[in-house]
Amino acid sequence: MTRATYHHGALRQALIEGAREILAERGHEQFSLNEVARRAGVSTAAPYRHFSGKDELLAAVAEQGYATLLDSLRRTAADTAGARERLLRLSGAYVRFAQDHPDLFITMFRSHPGADPIGHESFEVLLSAVADAQRAGLIPAKPTPELMARSLWATVHGLAVLSLRRPHRRFAMDEPAEDLAAGTLVAIFGL
Repeated sequence: MTRATYHHGALRQALIEGAREILAERGHEQFSLNEVARRAGVSTAAPYRHFSGKDELLAAVAEQGYATLLDSLRRTAADTAGARERLLRLSGAYVRFAQDHPDLFITMFRSHPGADPIGHESFEVLLSAVADAQRAGLIPAKPTPELMARSLWATVHGLAVLSLRRPHRRFAMDEPAEDLAAGTLVAIFGL
C-alpha cells in the first residue's frame, strides 16, 4: 500500500484485512500490530491513527466477522421456508461459518465489546426462528423463546467450536457442517 492510498482513507480497511490475513496464517498468539503495519506498507505508528492499539483493531476485525455472519444468517433465513427447516439451516450456516473462517470466528468470541450490537442482531435472527418453531409446535412453548434460543445457540456454538478441533477425530466431527448441526438438533431438541 502506498502513502497516497492511505490519504484516500483506505488504511483502516487495509489494516483490518492485514490483521485477518495474519490471524489466518499464524493465529492470535503470534499476532502483532507491527506485522500488520509492515504488511500495509506503513510505519509502525500509522495504525494508531485509526486504532488505539491491538485490541481495538481486533474489535474491528470481530465487528466485520459479526457483520458477515449476520448477512449469512439473514440470507439463510430468508431463503428457507418452514420453521423446522429454518432452524436446521441456520444452525448449519453457523457451524459452516466457523469452519470456513476459524480464526475470524475465534476472534469474534474473544473480548471485543465494540462488536456486540452486531452480535445481538445475529442472535435476533435465531430468536425469530425459535419463536416461529414454538408457534408451529415443533419445539416446546416453554421455556421462553429467549431461553430456548440461548440454549440452542449454546449447543450449536459448542458444536462449531468442537468441529474446529481437528485432533478430536474420535468424536466424528468430519461430517459436513449442515449434517452435524441437523443431527445435533434432532438428537437434543427432537426437531
